[in-house]
Amino acid sequence: MSKSSEDTQIQTEYNAWKKNSPFSYDFIISHPLPHTSLTLHCSTMFPRPHPQEPSLALHRLLFGTNYYSTNPSSSFLTIADVPIPALDDDPTISIIPKVEVTQTLVLDSELRMARFMSQNPNIVCARTSSNNVFVFSCDKPQGDEFEPDLTLTGFDDDVRGHGGAGLAWHPKREGYIVSSNGHTIAWWDILAMDTTYRKEIVPTHVYYYHLEFERLIRDVQWNRKNENLLGAVDSEGELVIWDIRTNEIQHSVKAHDSHEVNYLSFHPYKEWLLATASSDATVGLFDLRKLKKRIHTLEGHTKKVCKVEWNINEESVLASSGHDRRVIIWDINRIGDEISRGECKAKRPPELLFSHEGHKDKVTDFSWCDLEPWVISSVARDHTLQVWKLSQSIHSEDDGNDAIDD
Repeated sequence: MSKSSEDTQIQTEYNAWKKNSPFSYDFIISHPLPHTSLTLHCSTMFPRPHPQEPSLALHRLLFGTNYYSTNPSSSFLTIADVPIPALDDDPTISIIPKVEVTQTLVLDSELRMARFMSQNPNIVCARTSSNNVFVFSCDKPQGDEFEPDLTLTGFDDDVRGHGGAGLAWHPKREGYIVSSNGHTIAWWDILAMDTTYRKEIVPTHVYYYHLEFERLIRDVQWNRKNENLLGAVDSEGELVIWDIRTNEIQHSVKAHDSHEVNYLSFHPYKEWLLATASSDATVGLFDLRKLKKRIHTLEGHTKKVCKVEWNINEESVLASSGHDRRVIIWDINRIGDEISRGECKAKRPPELLFSHEGHKDKVTDFSWCDLEPWVISSVARDHTLQVWKLSQSIHSEDDGNDAIDD
């Protein structure tokens, strides 16, 4: 397909999405960005009431503003407020909800990923195209210079820019951070060090992974229920689980044959259940108790899947995003359900609950809003940030029993 034909198709699909959006969402906010953001995260901090409109609650978003390719001194970590209606379709709202930037933090190079700390959302960590992880405190004034509160070291210069930019705070242990670069995984405990006079922290432990092979780590995450486990996925389709008590590999399996795995997400309540996002355009579901065989494959994307994340408010629901410009919401309770005539015609599996098609280019990141059920924020290479809530009419059907049992 030629570039002009592809552009025409994208615009046609976007127009169809826009026409149908009033029936698909309880609300949607679209915000233009000056540049593509590769990362997005919604804070778990309890929202503040809007000063002018009490029926709106202000939630915090974390994303990037990157001019680094044209101006190395202009890469920022951006914090913004987004007003979310407390009640859907509230006719008393007197202002138009929009995203408002409240703080920018100067970075040393292009921002790859940033996350709020789980236990203290005033603390954020950022991974840039350099080989360090930086920690910032958002509750104190920041200047016009690059001034991180902490610098986490441990990655070699000769693998700069290779592999993914995995980064995650521990969901249970405050101050634990894990990140990856090339063949290396490192984790730090920033609260175990006296940082009064020392602002650089070396890793608590480093794992060197397949140094003899041309395989690179794409993502790394903590298990959200078992605080001693962390997982990683790589460019050759492998899934590996470590136990930080012994620093030994507990599990290793080929998750996706001959395709890189770009992201993994542990279930928030079932420590044995996880999902993987792969360049083979699928999402894989795995059980740590029997890893030799994949539980199920979620098929609905048409191109590389870059991220997958479980919904903390709905145990059977997860979302994924990719290069096909879509964020897809899945409900694994619907696996095996009878396919309706419309789904059969569209070749949609019953577990594909909804496809968000409001972006015109690759989706670079998305984040569930844990404090607002069914609310997702997403960013794409078309320089758009969107905050949206799936219509209750779509997700309120009786879903039956769990498709994946305990």
